[in-house]
Amino acid sequence: MLRSYLHSFSYFFKLPFHIQWRTFLIQLPRYVPLSILHITSPKGPHPFVIALPSRKNHAIPIYVFVPPAPVTISDSDNETLGEGEEWKVPVLLDFHGGGFIMGSPLEQAPYCAMMSRELGAVVISVSYRIGPFHQFPSAVHDAEDVLSAILDTDGISKAGKVLRTEIQRYYTLVRNSNRKRRQTPNPSPDSRSIITLDPTRLSISGFSAGGNIALNMAISVPPCASLLPSSPRGTSRSMSRPVALSPSETLSPLLPPVRAPTILDDPEQSWPSLLPPPQAQPRMIPLLLFYPSLDARVLPHERPRKALPNALKGDDKRAQKPPRPGLFSIMGPTYLPKRLRAHPRASPGLAGPDNVQKNAAIFLVLPEKDSLAVQSDVWVDMMNSSGWNGPVRFGDGRQGDGHDGGPTLTDGHENGGLEIWHAPGCRHGWTQFPESVLGKHEKRERDLVFARALEFVKEAWSKSLPVIEGLGNRNQELRPLIIPDGVHDLDEHSW
Repeated sequence: MLRSYLHSFSYFFKLPFHIQWRTFLIQLPRYVPLSILHITSPKGPHPFVIALPSRKNHAIPIYVFVPPAPVTISDSDNETLGEGEEWKVPVLLDFHGGGFIMGSPLEQAPYCAMMSRELGAVVISVSYRIGPFHQFPSAVHDAEDVLSAILDTDGISKAGKVLRTEIQRYYTLVRNSNRKRRQTPNPSPDSRSIITLDPTRLSISGFSAGGNIALNMAISVPPCASLLPSSPRGTSRSMSRPVALSPSETLSPLLPPVRAPTILDDPEQSWPSLLPPPQAQPRMIPLLLFYPSLDARVLPHERPRKALPNALKGDDKRAQKPPRPGLFSIMGPTYLPKRLRAHPRASPGLAGPDNVQKNAAIFLVLPEKDSLAVQSDVWVDMMNSSGWNGPVRFGDGRQGDGHDGGPTLTDGHENGGLEIWHAPGCRHGWTQFPESVLGKHEKRERDLVFARALEFVKEAWSKSLPVIEGLGNRNQELRPLIIPDGVHDLDEHSW
């Protein structure tokens, strides 16, 4: 461990100065003490932190919110409570934003605590690895490792065992403490002493870059070597034997040559989702995607900007000049170098509707004042054209744009559906801003969208996708992913 820290410090001091001082500033929020949550999230519950074992002796800090009491999701008590002394709790896996260079689960605490209280769910917010100390696909690997631990119901893996042991330990301590003080109600009103994760009622949420990761968990990537011009080509290799690309192919030119190259899974092999196929688990898996980054092929300052979604200002034809490079354009390449931006794990919006988990019920939140609006609008059109439809809702109460009332979570539908929430007059990241910087409109919009998100999760957990032959994400014969002509050959300033 000491050697790892020394290596990180050595690496930091070899970075260019304009990267060093920015790294120092944006890493500070990760070291804020948990006690701050008594101010930012007074209602609780407050999280405890687990160092979850991961690949290559890495430990992932996860912030775990244990619900104060069960919540009835359906008419059947068995949906909420197990038998005997067992309390079966749903699970929400959450990922913070920050462009893969900043952010912390602490900023997610008010949201995670609210979801834990209202859903009676254990909420796990992941402090995944970010740049410049780590490079793509580190964040995706961390997300997969946490999801794998959640799905490990028998605690066979070390991570699965640690996760369940530590949650049980914390639950027992809180339960005994509450009994002694006799001031707060027992977390389980029927005195159940065992808490068990129920991954059959699983939801995944993410904000901005976290939305990118959340969608990543629900897609299966076909062979995509053609999207990476400098990738090794030739004979196929097993996914169990990752390919080490050269530093010139994987690292930003801003980084010193002493930094170890990124290890990327073999792009000539498929990279399936860890989620079980609908045949094994047909219950809907709600994905809550708040202003996700879906296409990383251009840097933030290069994105076309327009007052979108089209449904809000469809007659606006004015071109806008791209702004100068900002923090995310300068620091972003330290995590995701240019040659890997088209990889569908970096740009999950390129993976295609057929590769999305069929029992994923998607709730997509699109603020109007967002530089990601254009790519989100294109992705929605692509999904709609492949049968991923659903209601289109507006925070100001206006009627939908033609998709309103479409199929979503309906019996007999071929997928979980895509519901869209347009947030007029709201900025990127507004749902995570402190209330002191939000106006009356954005506060109201946040309350509305969070209320709908809760309803959406409950609706999804009460429904299942009809098991149809051929559905699922374990198809090992996924065809190579090809981006249509005119989109693949991008120059530096193209969409």
